Amino acid sequence: MVKSGKKRILVVDDEEPMRSLLAKIISKVEEYEVSSAADGVEALDIYERQGPFDLVITDLQMPRMDGEALTGSLLDRWPNTAIIVLTACHTDESVLKCMRRGALDYLTKPIEVSKLIKAVDRAFDRREHMPTNVGAMDVRSDVRGWVELTAPSHFEFVERFQRFTQMLYASELTREEQEDIHMAINELGQNAVEWGNKQDASKQIRLSYCLFKDRIVFKIEDEGEGFSVSQLRDPSKDPLVHIMERISAGKRMGGYGIFMTKSIMDEVVYSERGNTVVMSKYFRRRQSGGGNAAPPGAEPPGAGK
Repeated sequence: MVKSGKKRILVVDDEEPMRSLLAKIISKVEEYEVSSAADGVEALDIYERQGPFDLVITDLQMPRMDGEALTGSLLDRWPNTAIIVLTACHTDESVLKCMRRGALDYLTKPIEVSKLIKAVDRAFDRREHMPTNVGAMDVRSDVRGWVELTAPSHFEFVERFQRFTQMLYASELTREEQEDIHMAINELGQNAVEWGNKQDASKQIRLSYCLFKDRIVFKIEDEGEGFSVSQLRDPSKDPLVHIMERISAGKRMGGYGIFMTKSIMDEVVYSERGNTVVMSKYFRRRQSGGGNAAPPGAEPPGAGK
């Protein structure tokens, strides 16, 4: 096989019209070279003969070998492969399965062209910035309604957690509320990686999520020494002094994350040690009969730490 220098993408879907459409759309980007397969078995065969590919875009439900099994098989043998999963049947369990298997992203059908291209571009960007041999993540859902991701201390896993859990709560919140949650997870997740664990990939972060009947709750925990939340000064009260102090301390611009999160989330509570934060967002509008709510009064695991 002669390498073209282009980024190689394998599209896997048992429906020929969809498979052809996806390949046609992605091929319009000059730097992408696209191949296709009708199911997971054919995809593995093509991968063996023509691979490795830089990105695999696979349907979830297919005969012979579905997208979940294909994702697991590919990442077991070619762990650097970026995988985007597509599905027309969105369920909480399907989201969790793809997340457990190590998929990079998850899109629901019908798929908008702009969102597809954006997801492909994002996958390549994240793949290029992901260090090799960073370690595996673990996804659990032992308590009904709860999802917990434990992973090496790298922001890639914060971003992955944010995107997959958004699939679970998107129908319950307005776009503005979703953007608030996105910012809050990114800010406090970055703090856990950068300041809590000092960007040490040998340490872990733990990210948890639960959808209740009246609110959504997140917990972010790192293995760092913690800090005293009560001693933090609000940087917005004297921005110039704040900036000068951070420059003199050799720190990046920022420091607004905790105070910003408190302003956009309904509850933000830190543990006494300061290395665990639980934050909640209450529903302003609730779809009747919607959601996968936990039993009334259920307590988030570890919330009292």
